[in-house]
Amino acid sequence: MTSYKVNSYLNLLGKTPEYENLFSLAQQLYADQLIFSKLVPAQLAQHCILSRTSNGKLTIMAENGAIASKLKQMSPSILLKLQELGWEVTSIQILVQAHNFAKNTKTLADKGYTKEKLKLSQTGKDCLSQLATTLPDSELKNTIQSFVKKHKND
Repeated sequence: MTSYKVNSYLNLLGKTPEYENLFSLAQQLYADQLIFSKLVPAQLAQHCILSRTSNGKLTIMAENGAIASKLKQMSPSILLKLQELGWEVTSIQILVQAHNFAKNTKTLADKGYTKEKLKLSQTGKDCLSQLATTLPDSELKNTIQSFVKKHKND
């Protein structure tokens, strides 16, 4: 019942002169997204969204670089399909916008992964100490000694 009230309110708001253009643009973008989702493989469509079309350039937001790369490879055929559908698009720009998708994905901690602090065994500490004694004075030697000292109480 609540969603019905919200939808009624939004429909009413969309008919007011101040918001009519905004709601019209949002509905057109939604319809364009549905069409676009049918033109690209489903595994890609769920990881990208359409942005604006300006001066014949369609902007697509991709979740990550791999998705962006695949879309870039497919962009000539996507462009042709869009033009066949009557879209006035002459080029496609693909941007990576990972933060837009981050709120919809689970973090590693949510999936059950926990970050454990690794401990250096006594044998490992002894071997590193022995290695440090054989090295000439250098930054490497100082770093190894500092590392062993840091992990002395583990």
